[in-house]
Amino acid sequence: MSEFKWQHDALDYLIGSISHDEFFRDYYEQKALLALRDEPERFRDLLSLARIDEIIASVDLQVGSLDMARSEPPIARDDYTFSSGFVDRGAVVYEFQKGATIILPHLHQQDAVLADFCRAMESVFCTHLQTNIYLTPPGAQGFNIHYDDHDVFVVQVSGRKDWRFYETPIQNPYRGERFQSDVHKAGDPTAEFTMNAGDCIYIPRGLMHDARTSGTEPSLHITVGLIVKTWADLMLEAVSEVALRNPEFRHSLPPGFARDDYDKEKARAVFRDLVAKFVKDADFGEAFELFVENFIRSRSTNTRGGVAIASNPVGPQDRFRLRPNTPFRLRANDEAAIVIAPGGEISVDVKAVKGMEAALSGNAFGIEVFGDLAPAKAQEALKKIIAFGLVEKVET
Repeated sequence: MSEFKWQHDALDYLIGSISHDEFFRDYYEQKALLALRDEPERFRDLLSLARIDEIIASVDLQVGSLDMARSEPPIARDDYTFSSGFVDRGAVVYEFQKGATIILPHLHQQDAVLADFCRAMESVFCTHLQTNIYLTPPGAQGFNIHYDDHDVFVVQVSGRKDWRFYETPIQNPYRGERFQSDVHKAGDPTAEFTMNAGDCIYIPRGLMHDARTSGTEPSLHITVGLIVKTWADLMLEAVSEVALRNPEFRHSLPPGFARDDYDKEKARAVFRDLVAKFVKDADFGEAFELFVENFIRSRSTNTRGGVAIASNPVGPQDRFRLRPNTPFRLRANDEAAIVIAPGGEISVDVKAVKGMEAALSGNAFGIEVFGDLAPAKAQEALKKIIAFGLVEKVET
C-alpha cells in the first residue's frame, strides 16, 4: 500500500488547526472541536461514493454488515433483508431513494485503507477504534437527537450536512449508558453549523446532536469511534489483583446482610479496612502494564505482503523495517523470550533477542541482525516476524 498522509500524524490529518497538546488539554472529553476548512479533497483517499456503491453491488452482505436508518418514517431490517439473513441489494437502493441512510458498520475490518487509518489513530489514542460509514440522501435525516456513549470524530468525505449541538446531560457516560429521549431533553440548540467535504468535528460522548443532509448531493461521512478504557476499568483490575493476593477480599458478604435488622456498622468497618488495604497493596504498575499488553494483543494483525515473500529464503540484500503504527513489547529472560504483538504472543529463540531489538527499532535491517543464530534459525526468526505482521519488506 502506498504511503498516506495520516500514517505519520493521524490526529493532525483530522483536526490540523491545533496541536496535540491543545486538543488533549482543552477539548478531549470536554467539548466539541470544529475543524471546518476549505479543502474538499482532504479525505477523498479514505473513502468514496463509488467505493460504497461497489461494496453494495458486489459483496454478499449479511444482516449486521449493512444497516439502514431513517428518522421518519422509521425503517426496519425486514425492509431490506432476506429471510436467509443476507441483505437485499435492490431493497437497499430503493429505500435509499426514499430517504433512508445506508450504514456500513466496522468497515475498517474489510477495507485495507480504513484499517491502515485506524491503526494510525490507535497509535495516538492507544484505544480500540471503530468506523461507521453513513451515506444519507439529499434532504434526509438518519437519526433524531441523541448522544453517543463514546467519543467520535466525524469525517465529511463528500456532500454537505447541517449539524446542531445541544446540551450534555451526562458527562462521560459509561459504555452502554444510552440516550433516553424521554429523560434527556434537548432544549434549544447551542450551536448550528454546516459540514462540507474536507471538514471534521470531534464530539465528546454525552453531547446531544443531530444532523440533516443539505444541498443536492448525498452526504458521505465516516464516524470514527473511540472505545476507551477508563480509570474505573483500571481500578477494577487493580482490585482484582489485590483480591488474588488477599483472601479477605474474597470472603462472602455477612449472612443476613439484606435483612432489615442487620447491623450495617459491622459491614461498614470491614469495608473501610478493605479500602485501606487496597490503598496499601494496589500495584499501579501491574494493572497498568496488563492494560498495555492487552491493548497490543487485541490489535488486528497486518500481514499484507507476507504471503508474497513466504516461499523464498531471505537474501542478504533484502531489507526490512517495523511496520508503521505497530505496537509491541519484547519480553525476555535467561530461559525464554516472547514478542507481545497484535494478535497475541510470538515465541522467539533467546539467542535472537539482540537481533529482535535491532529489527524492532524502526531502522531498516537485514538478516544479519540475527548473526548470533545459525543460518536456518536466523531465517526462522525473521520469517516469523514477517508472518505475524511486525515487519515489512523495504522496496529498493
